[in-house]
Amino acid sequence: MELYIAGGCSEHGRNAFLVSGEKVSFIVDAGIMKEKAGTPWPEFTDEQVKKASFLFLTHSHTDHTGAVRWLIKRGFSGTIYASRQTFCVLPEFSVQTLCIDDAGGPGEEITVNEHLRMMWGRSGHCIGSVWYRFAAEGSSILFSGDYEYRSYAYKCDDICGVTADTGVLDCAYGNEKEDAVTHFEYLKTVMDRYTRERVPMLFPVPSHGRGLDVLRLLAERGIPVTADPAVAEEIESIRESAFWLQDSFITAVEDIRFLPLTPLRDAVRDGCDAGTFRNLIGWTGILVRDSQLRDETNQLLAQYVSNAGGRVILTGKQDPSSYARRLYDEGKADFCRISVHQNTDEMLKLAGRNDFGTVIPYHCRQKLEFDRDDVIVLEPGDRIRIERVR
Repeated sequence: MELYIAGGCSEHGRNAFLVSGEKVSFIVDAGIMKEKAGTPWPEFTDEQVKKASFLFLTHSHTDHTGAVRWLIKRGFSGTIYASRQTFCVLPEFSVQTLCIDDAGGPGEEITVNEHLRMMWGRSGHCIGSVWYRFAAEGSSILFSGDYEYRSYAYKCDDICGVTADTGVLDCAYGNEKEDAVTHFEYLKTVMDRYTRERVPMLFPVPSHGRGLDVLRLLAERGIPVTADPAVAEEIESIRESAFWLQDSFITAVEDIRFLPLTPLRDAVRDGCDAGTFRNLIGWTGILVRDSQLRDETNQLLAQYVSNAGGRVILTGKQDPSSYARRLYDEGKADFCRISVHQNTDEMLKLAGRNDFGTVIPYHCRQKLEFDRDDVIVLEPGDRIRIERVR
Protein backbone atom coordinates (compact mmCIF):
# COMPACT_ATOMS: atom_id res chain seq x y z
CA MET A 1 0.00 0.00 0.00
CA GLU A 2 1.07 3.57 -0.69
CA LEU A 3 0.12 6.96 0.74
CA TYR A 4 0.16 9.92 -1.66
CA ILE A 5 0.02 13.49 -0.32
CA ALA A 6 -2.22 15.64 -2.51
CA GLY A 7 -2.23 18.47 0.04
CA GLY A 8 -2.20 19.28 3.72
CA CYS A 9 1.36 18.33 4.68
CA SER A 10 3.75 21.25 5.24
CA GLU A 11 0.87 23.62 4.52
CA HIS A 12 -2.38 24.73 6.13
CA GLY A 13 -5.26 23.89 3.83
CA ARG A 14 -6.41 21.62 0.95
CA ASN A 15 -6.07 18.51 3.10
CA ALA A 16 -6.27 15.52 0.77
CA PHE A 17 -4.68 12.07 0.81
CA LEU A 18 -4.78 9.04 -1.49
CA VAL A 19 -4.25 5.50 -0.22
CA SER A 20 -3.79 2.94 -2.98
CA GLY A 21 -2.78 -0.67 -3.45
CA GLU A 22 -3.33 -3.50 -5.86
CA LYS A 23 -7.00 -4.00 -4.98
CA VAL A 24 -8.14 -0.80 -3.31
CA SER A 25 -7.83 2.96 -3.81
CA PHE A 26 -9.49 5.62 -1.68
CA ILE A 27 -9.19 9.30 -0.81
CA VAL A 28 -9.35 10.84 2.65
CA ASP A 29 -10.59 14.46 2.63
CA ALA A 30 -10.69 16.85 -0.32
CA GLY A 31 -10.09 20.39 0.83
CA ILE A 32 -9.26 23.70 -0.79
CA MET A 33 -6.50 26.18 -0.04
CA LYS A 34 -7.64 29.71 0.77
CA GLU A 35 -4.58 31.25 2.36
CA LYS A 36 -1.96 31.65 -0.36
CA ALA A 37 -1.64 32.37 -4.05
CA GLY A 38 -1.60 29.49 -6.53
CA THR A 39 -3.87 26.55 -7.07
CA PRO A 40 -6.48 26.03 -4.36
CA TRP A 41 -7.03 22.41 -5.46
CA PRO A 42 -5.35 19.20 -4.24
CA GLU A 43 -2.56 17.85 -6.44
CA PHE A 44 -4.48 14.89 -7.91
CA THR A 45 -4.25 13.65 -11.47
CA ASP A 46 -7.40 12.66 -13.34
CA GLU A 47 -6.20 9.05 -13.29
CA GLN A 48 -5.87 9.06 -9.48
CA VAL A 49 -9.31 10.60 -9.05
CA LYS A 50 -11.05 8.18 -11.42
CA LYS A 51 -9.37 5.14 -9.88
CA ALA A 52 -10.51 5.93 -6.31
CA SER A 53 -13.56 3.94 -5.23
CA PHE A 54 -14.22 5.82 -1.98
CA LEU A 55 -13.86 9.27 -0.45
CA PHE A 56 -13.85 9.50 3.36
CA LEU A 57 -14.47 12.94 4.89
CA THR A 58 -13.32 13.70 8.43
CA HIS A 59 -15.57 16.76 8.87
CA SER A 60 -17.34 19.58 7.07
CA HIS A 61 -14.84 22.46 7.02
CA THR A 62 -13.86 23.65 3.55
CA ASP A 63 -10.17 22.89 3.97
CA HIS A 64 -11.33 19.24 4.13
CA THR A 65 -14.39 19.26 1.83
CA GLY A 66 -14.19 22.28 -0.48
CA ALA A 67 -12.81 20.25 -3.40
CA VAL A 68 -15.40 17.43 -3.33
CA ARG A 69 -17.39 18.77 -6.28
CA TRP A 70 -14.14 19.45 -8.09
CA LEU A 71 -13.20 15.77 -7.63
CA ILE A 72 -16.56 14.70 -9.04
CA LYS A 73 -16.06 16.93 -12.08
CA ARG A 74 -12.61 15.37 -12.50
CA GLY A 75 -14.18 11.92 -12.68
CA PHE A 76 -14.67 10.62 -9.15
CA SER A 77 -17.71 8.32 -9.29
CA GLY A 78 -17.25 6.31 -6.09
CA THR A 79 -19.00 6.50 -2.72
CA ILE A 80 -18.53 9.30 -0.20
CA TYR A 81 -18.46 8.32 3.49
CA ALA A 82 -18.92 10.82 6.33
CA SER A 83 -20.90 11.28 9.52
CA ARG A 84 -24.55 12.21 9.20
CA GLN A 85 -23.89 15.58 10.84
CA THR A 86 -21.17 16.31 8.28
CA PHE A 87 -23.52 15.58 5.40
CA CYS A 88 -26.17 17.78 7.03
CA VAL A 89 -24.07 20.92 6.48
CA LEU A 90 -22.67 20.02 3.05
CA PRO A 91 -24.45 20.38 -0.30
CA GLU A 92 -25.88 17.33 -2.00
CA PHE A 93 -23.50 15.44 -4.27
CA SER A 94 -24.22 13.64 -7.52
CA VAL A 95 -22.56 10.40 -6.35
CA GLN A 96 -23.58 7.86 -3.72
CA THR A 97 -23.15 8.89 -0.08
CA LEU A 98 -23.20 6.72 3.04
CA CYS A 99 -23.32 7.76 6.70
CA ILE A 100 -20.69 6.05 8.81
CA ASP A 101 -23.11 6.33 11.76
CA ASP A 102 -25.40 3.85 9.99
CA ALA A 103 -22.59 1.38 9.40
CA GLY A 104 -21.37 1.16 12.98
CA GLY A 105 -20.54 3.09 16.14
CA PRO A 106 -17.22 4.51 17.38
CA GLY A 107 -14.53 1.86 17.67
CA GLU A 108 -16.48 -0.81 15.76
CA GLU A 109 -14.75 -2.43 12.79
CA ILE A 110 -16.75 -1.83 9.62
CA THR A 111 -16.38 -3.77 6.39
CA VAL A 112 -16.38 -1.32 3.49
CA ASN A 113 -15.85 -4.05 0.89
CA GLU A 114 -14.00 -7.34 0.67
CA HIS A 115 -10.64 -5.54 0.53
CA LEU A 116 -11.12 -2.64 2.96
CA ARG A 117 -12.10 -2.34 6.64
CA MET A 118 -12.28 0.75 8.78
CA MET A 119 -13.24 2.11 12.19
CA TRP A 120 -13.97 5.65 13.28
CA GLY A 121 -14.27 7.77 16.40
CA ARG A 122 -15.23 11.31 17.33
CA SER A 123 -12.28 13.71 17.09
CA GLY A 124 -13.42 16.61 19.32
CA HIS A 125 -13.05 19.28 16.61
CA CYS A 126 -16.65 20.11 15.71
CA ILE A 127 -20.04 18.43 15.40
CA GLY A 128 -19.62 15.44 13.08
CA SER A 129 -15.82 15.41 13.09
CA VAL A 130 -14.13 11.99 13.14
CA TRP A 131 -10.86 10.09 12.94
CA TYR A 132 -10.43 6.92 10.85
CA ARG A 133 -8.34 3.76 10.98
CA PHE A 134 -8.20 1.75 7.74
CA ALA A 135 -6.93 -1.79 7.10
CA ALA A 136 -6.37 -3.17 3.61
CA GLU A 137 -4.02 -5.60 1.88
CA GLY A 138 -2.14 -6.39 5.07
CA SER A 139 -1.45 -2.73 5.94
CA SER A 140 -3.11 -0.19 8.21
CA ILE A 141 -3.22 3.61 8.43
CA LEU A 142 -4.83 6.04 10.85
CA PHE A 143 -5.96 9.58 10.04
CA SER A 144 -6.59 11.67 13.14
CA GLY A 145 -8.57 14.34 11.30
CA ASP A 146 -8.54 17.67 13.12
CA TYR A 147 -8.13 16.45 16.67
CA GLU A 148 -8.63 17.83 20.19
CA TYR A 149 -9.45 15.38 22.97
CA ARG A 150 -9.85 18.12 25.61
CA SER A 151 -12.51 20.16 23.86
CA TYR A 152 -14.78 22.27 26.06
CA ALA A 153 -17.84 21.49 23.92
CA TYR A 154 -17.27 18.38 21.82
CA LYS A 155 -16.92 14.71 22.68
CA CYS A 156 -13.78 12.89 21.60
CA ASP A 157 -13.14 9.16 21.44
CA ASP A 158 -9.51 9.38 22.45
CA ILE A 159 -7.13 7.60 20.10
CA CYS A 160 -5.36 5.37 22.57
CA GLY A 161 -3.94 1.84 22.30
CA VAL A 162 -4.43 1.76 18.53
CA THR A 163 -1.99 -0.05 16.27
CA ALA A 164 -1.38 1.17 12.72
CA ASP A 165 1.55 1.02 10.34
CA THR A 166 1.20 4.75 9.63
CA GLY A 167 -0.45 7.56 11.58
CA VAL A 168 -1.28 10.84 9.81
CA LEU A 169 -1.68 13.19 12.78
CA ASP A 170 -2.98 16.72 13.25
CA CYS A 171 -0.14 19.12 14.03
CA ALA A 172 -1.67 22.45 12.96
CA TYR A 173 -0.18 24.51 15.80
CA GLY A 174 3.34 23.40 14.98
CA ASN A 175 6.02 24.39 17.47
CA GLU A 176 3.79 26.56 19.65
CA LYS A 177 4.29 25.55 23.27
CA GLU A 178 0.94 26.46 24.86
CA ASP A 179 -1.54 23.59 24.99
CA ALA A 180 -5.34 23.47 25.04
CA VAL A 181 -5.59 23.79 28.82
CA THR A 182 -3.32 26.85 28.86
CA HIS A 183 -5.36 28.50 26.10
CA PHE A 184 -8.64 27.91 27.89
CA GLU A 185 -7.35 29.24 31.20
CA TYR A 186 -6.13 32.41 29.51
CA LEU A 187 -9.48 32.94 27.75
CA LYS A 188 -11.34 32.39 31.02
CA THR A 189 -9.12 34.93 32.76
CA VAL A 190 -9.81 37.54 30.06
CA MET A 191 -13.56 36.87 30.09
CA ASP A 192 -13.67 36.99 33.89
CA ARG A 193 -12.00 40.40 33.85
CA TYR A 194 -14.42 41.81 31.27
CA THR A 195 -17.35 40.21 33.12
CA ARG A 196 -16.40 42.01 36.35
CA GLU A 197 -16.13 45.27 34.39
CA ARG A 198 -19.37 44.48 32.49
CA VAL A 199 -17.61 45.09 29.19
CA PRO A 200 -19.52 43.98 26.05
CA MET A 201 -17.58 41.39 24.04
CA LEU A 202 -17.78 40.59 20.32
CA PHE A 203 -16.70 37.09 19.30
CA PRO A 204 -16.22 36.49 15.55
CA VAL A 205 -16.39 32.69 15.18
CA PRO A 206 -16.29 30.23 12.26
CA SER A 207 -19.19 28.03 11.24
CA HIS A 208 -19.51 24.75 13.15
CA GLY A 209 -16.64 25.03 15.56
CA ARG A 210 -15.41 27.37 18.29
CA GLY A 211 -18.72 29.19 18.69
CA LEU A 212 -20.04 26.47 20.97
CA ASP A 213 -16.99 26.68 23.22
CA VAL A 214 -17.56 30.43 23.50
CA LEU A 215 -21.24 29.90 24.20
CA ARG A 216 -20.51 27.62 27.15
CA LEU A 217 -18.09 30.12 28.67
CA LEU A 218 -20.66 32.92 28.31
CA ALA A 219 -23.43 30.77 29.80
CA GLU A 220 -21.30 29.74 32.78
CA ARG A 221 -20.71 33.43 33.58
CA GLY A 222 -24.33 34.47 33.19
CA ILE A 223 -23.50 36.81 30.33
CA PRO A 224 -26.46 37.61 28.05
CA VAL A 225 -25.85 36.30 24.52
CA THR A 226 -26.59 38.15 21.30
CA ALA A 227 -26.19 35.94 18.23
CA ASP A 228 -26.60 36.37 14.51
CA PRO A 229 -29.25 34.07 12.98
CA ALA A 230 -26.70 31.59 11.58
CA VAL A 231 -25.10 31.06 14.98
CA ALA A 232 -28.44 30.96 16.78
CA GLU A 233 -29.74 28.33 14.35
CA GLU A 234 -26.67 26.18 14.90
CA ILE A 235 -27.01 26.44 18.66
CA GLU A 236 -30.77 25.86 18.72
CA SER A 237 -30.22 22.47 17.04
CA ILE A 238 -27.75 21.15 19.61
CA ARG A 239 -30.30 18.72 21.05
CA GLU A 240 -30.21 16.89 17.72
CA SER A 241 -26.42 16.76 18.03
CA ALA A 242 -26.16 15.51 21.62
CA PHE A 243 -24.14 12.48 20.51
CA TRP A 244 -21.32 14.86 19.53
CA LEU A 245 -21.46 17.19 22.52
CA GLN A 246 -20.20 17.03 26.10
CA ASP A 247 -23.01 16.37 28.57
CA SER A 248 -21.64 19.21 30.71
CA PHE A 249 -21.90 21.55 27.71
CA ILE A 250 -25.57 20.72 27.16
CA THR A 251 -26.30 21.26 30.85
CA ALA A 252 -24.51 24.61 30.83
CA VAL A 253 -26.40 26.05 27.84
CA GLU A 254 -29.80 24.36 28.05
CA ASP A 255 -31.57 27.40 29.54
CA ILE A 256 -29.80 30.07 27.52
CA ARG A 257 -31.87 32.57 25.56
CA PHE A 258 -30.60 34.65 22.67
CA LEU A 259 -31.02 38.36 22.09
CA PRO A 260 -31.50 39.31 18.42
CA LEU A 261 -28.55 40.84 16.57
CA THR A 262 -30.68 42.57 13.93
CA PRO A 263 -31.30 45.81 15.90
CA LEU A 264 -27.56 46.27 16.42
CA ARG A 265 -26.76 45.61 12.76
CA ASP A 266 -29.52 47.93 11.60
CA ALA A 267 -28.28 50.65 13.94
CA VAL A 268 -24.71 50.57 12.69
CA ARG A 269 -25.85 50.46 9.06
CA ASP A 270 -27.95 53.57 9.70
CA GLY A 271 -25.00 55.34 11.33
CA CYS A 272 -26.47 55.71 14.82
CA ASP A 273 -24.70 57.92 17.35
CA ALA A 274 -22.51 56.46 20.09
CA GLY A 275 -25.02 57.07 22.87
CA THR A 276 -27.82 55.27 21.02
CA PHE A 277 -25.52 52.32 20.36
CA ARG A 278 -24.43 52.10 24.01
CA ASN A 279 -28.06 51.95 25.07
CA LEU A 280 -28.74 49.21 22.54
CA ILE A 281 -25.73 47.05 23.29
CA GLY A 282 -25.82 47.09 27.09
CA TRP A 283 -23.74 44.21 28.49
CA THR A 284 -23.65 41.16 26.28
CA GLY A 285 -21.52 38.62 24.48
CA ILE A 286 -22.08 38.93 20.74
CA LEU A 287 -21.49 35.96 18.44
CA VAL A 288 -21.16 36.51 14.68
CA ARG A 289 -20.31 33.77 12.22
CA ASP A 290 -17.51 35.63 10.47
CA SER A 291 -14.19 34.66 12.03
CA GLN A 292 -12.09 37.05 9.90
CA LEU A 293 -14.67 39.89 9.94
CA ARG A 294 -14.93 40.03 6.17
CA ASP A 295 -18.52 41.30 6.14
CA GLU A 296 -18.67 45.11 6.10
CA THR A 297 -21.60 45.25 8.51
CA ASN A 298 -19.68 43.11 11.00
CA GLN A 299 -16.67 45.39 10.56
CA LEU A 300 -18.87 48.38 11.42
CA LEU A 301 -20.27 46.48 14.39
CA ALA A 302 -16.75 45.78 15.64
CA GLN A 303 -15.90 49.48 15.33
CA TYR A 304 -18.98 50.49 17.31
CA VAL A 305 -18.30 47.88 20.00
CA SER A 306 -14.74 49.14 20.36
CA ASN A 307 -15.83 52.79 20.48
CA ALA A 308 -18.40 51.88 23.15
CA GLY A 309 -15.64 50.54 25.40
CA GLY A 310 -16.18 46.91 24.40
CA ARG A 311 -13.67 44.36 23.17
CA VAL A 312 -13.39 42.12 20.15
CA ILE A 313 -12.10 38.70 21.18
CA LEU A 314 -10.53 36.54 18.49
CA THR A 315 -10.36 32.82 19.28
CA GLY A 316 -8.55 31.54 16.17
CA LYS A 317 -5.75 32.51 13.82
CA GLN A 318 -6.23 35.60 11.69
CA ASP A 319 -5.49 35.80 7.99
CA PRO A 320 -2.78 38.46 7.53
CA SER A 321 -4.97 40.65 5.29
CA SER A 322 -8.18 40.30 7.32
CA TYR A 323 -10.02 42.99 9.23
CA ALA A 324 -9.76 40.81 12.34
CA ARG A 325 -5.97 40.95 12.10
CA ARG A 326 -6.10 44.71 11.56
CA LEU A 327 -8.08 45.17 14.78
CA TYR A 328 -5.59 43.01 16.66
CA ASP A 329 -2.62 44.95 15.28
CA GLU A 330 -4.31 48.22 16.32
CA GLY A 331 -4.77 46.95 19.87
CA LYS A 332 -8.58 46.84 19.56
CA ALA A 333 -8.89 43.06 19.87
CA ASP A 334 -7.64 40.32 22.18
CA PHE A 335 -6.35 37.02 20.82
CA CYS A 336 -7.43 34.19 23.12
CA ARG A 337 -7.04 30.96 21.23
CA ILE A 338 -9.49 28.12 21.64
CA SER A 339 -7.52 25.01 20.75
CA VAL A 340 -9.12 22.89 18.05
CA HIS A 341 -5.87 21.27 16.89
CA GLN A 342 -2.61 19.92 18.31
CA ASN A 343 0.93 21.28 18.47
CA THR A 344 4.01 19.11 17.97
CA ASP A 345 4.27 18.13 21.64
CA GLU A 346 0.62 17.09 21.74
CA MET A 347 1.02 15.18 18.48
CA LEU A 348 4.00 13.26 19.86
CA LYS A 349 2.06 12.49 23.05
CA LEU A 350 -0.77 11.14 20.90
CA ALA A 351 1.71 8.98 19.01
CA GLY A 352 3.08 7.75 22.34
CA ARG A 353 -0.37 6.55 23.46
CA ASN A 354 -0.52 4.31 20.40
CA ASP A 355 1.62 1.98 18.30
CA PHE A 356 2.38 3.61 14.95
CA GLY A 357 5.26 2.44 12.79
CA THR A 358 5.53 5.84 11.09
CA VAL A 359 4.07 9.22 12.07
CA ILE A 360 3.31 11.87 9.45
CA PRO A 361 2.43 15.37 10.72
CA TYR A 362 -0.16 17.27 8.70
CA HIS A 363 -2.03 20.60 8.68
CA CYS A 364 1.03 22.70 9.59
CA ARG A 365 2.61 25.32 7.35
CA GLN A 366 5.81 25.41 9.39
CA LYS A 367 8.82 23.46 8.18
CA LEU A 368 8.95 20.97 11.02
CA GLU A 369 11.99 18.99 12.11
CA PHE A 370 12.05 16.00 14.47
CA ASP A 371 15.01 14.24 16.05
CA ARG A 372 13.50 10.77 15.63
CA ASP A 373 13.33 8.36 12.71
CA ASP A 374 9.67 7.42 13.01
CA VAL A 375 8.36 10.95 12.30
CA ILE A 376 8.54 11.85 8.62
CA VAL A 377 7.75 15.35 7.32
CA LEU A 378 6.24 15.24 3.84
CA GLU A 379 5.03 17.77 1.27
CA PRO A 380 2.33 17.77 -1.44
CA GLY A 381 3.31 15.40 -4.23
CA ASP A 382 5.26 13.05 -1.92
CA ARG A 383 4.58 9.32 -1.67
CA ILE A 384 5.43 6.84 1.05
CA ARG A 385 4.96 3.12 1.52
CA ILE A 386 2.59 2.13 4.31
CA GLU A 387 4.67 -0.41 6.18
CA ARG A 388 5.76 -1.02 9.72
CA VAL A 389 9.20 0.35 10.55
CA ARG A 390 11.12 -1.61 13.19
